[in-house]
Amino acid sequence: IVAPDRAYFGQKDAQQLSVIRRMVRDLNFDIEIIGCPIVREADGLAKSSRNTYLNAEERKAALVLSQAVKLYRPGLYDLGKVTTVKELIEKEPLARIDYVKAVDAVSVEPVSKMQPPVLVAMAVYIGKTRLIDNFIYEG
Repeated sequence: IVAPDRAYFGQKDAQQLSVIRRMVRDLNFDIEIIGCPIVREADGLAKSSRNTYLNAEERKAALVLSQAVKLYRPGLYDLGKVTTVKELIEKEPLARIDYVKAVDAVSVEPVSKMQPPVLVAMAVYIGKTRLIDNFIYEG
């Protein structure tokens, strides 16, 4: 009814952003979808309402996600890092990996090499709380 020119979605939920972009393209909507960067706490943890479910020990353990994202910076972009990320997270006793994946940032299909743009996404349980984080390698 209001016919907006632009819609803004957070990059934190990268799958949602990808689905919305695909829907807009497939349905030929005249709207620009803009992905907004992940906002992080001072210690690097991606901001989320779910962070409030973490006790002090879990909150400290959750930093393993932002540490894992940093493994890809600067210039360390290869699929072998996905294994390194998993190993780092598995060292945290309170963490349980749901997934760590490198996928095409547009189609969200698995990739066999880091051909940009690649979305490196993870979902990890810290205690009972499921947290997500990601970054996009654009070359």
